[in-house]
Amino acid sequence: MADHLSEEEQIEAVKRWWAANGMQTILAVVLVIGGYFGWQYWEQEQAVQTDQASDAYLQMIEIVSGTNPGELLSQDQQAEVNTAADQLKENHSNSAYAQFAAMLKAKLAVDNQDLDTAASELQWALDNSPAPATERLVRLRLARIEAARGNVDSALQMVQGIDAAEMKSAYEEAKGDFYLLQDNDAAAFTAYESALASNESQDPMIRNILQLKISQVRPAEVAEMEEDDSEGVAE
Repeated sequence: MADHLSEEEQIEAVKRWWAANGMQTILAVVLVIGGYFGWQYWEQEQAVQTDQASDAYLQMIEIVSGTNPGELLSQDQQAEVNTAADQLKENHSNSAYAQFAAMLKAKLAVDNQDLDTAASELQWALDNSPAPATERLVRLRLARIEAARGNVDSALQMVQGIDAAEMKSAYEEAKGDFYLLQDNDAAAFTAYESALASNESQDPMIRNILQLKISQVRPAEVAEMEEDDSEGVAE
């Protein structure tokens, strides 16, 4: 009898606990299960979106790569690439593929001497949170476009105070070019020297171009000192 009453007491205790906590327990289980399947759905949706963006970008690349070096796209090809780029930007604006598409569209615009469109596309890419390496590349290209549009002061400002990392040489060379456009040979010389010192490329053409640019803006006193040094070595 005591055992029977003990079991009844246990059942009553369970009933009381369920009355007090049952709904919270169900809710917690629902939230956990719902959160798990919700996260799974989000991951699957992200994968689908990424695949769609990748396919669209690859189609753009196939069109462009089908032309010979220096050959412009036909009007139909240009329209197809531009449409794909615009759709990527609209439907996948947070993806790297959309930023790459804008950069490709800008490159084709430059080929057609449409600097305004090129600047607009690069600015879009810059405004849509690109990865640091992409941001540095986009910023440099946009700065050169701005310089070509005659906005040299703006171009120079865009490359100042930037941690260019692996692109330091390219940034310094761009600074030198912009200073040269401002007729500031002394600043251009310093920038080109820095570009040469930080150049890590194995391409001898890049080094030769930098050395040529340096020779064009080398201050007279520096040229004389270098000439004296070379004569001293010869003797």
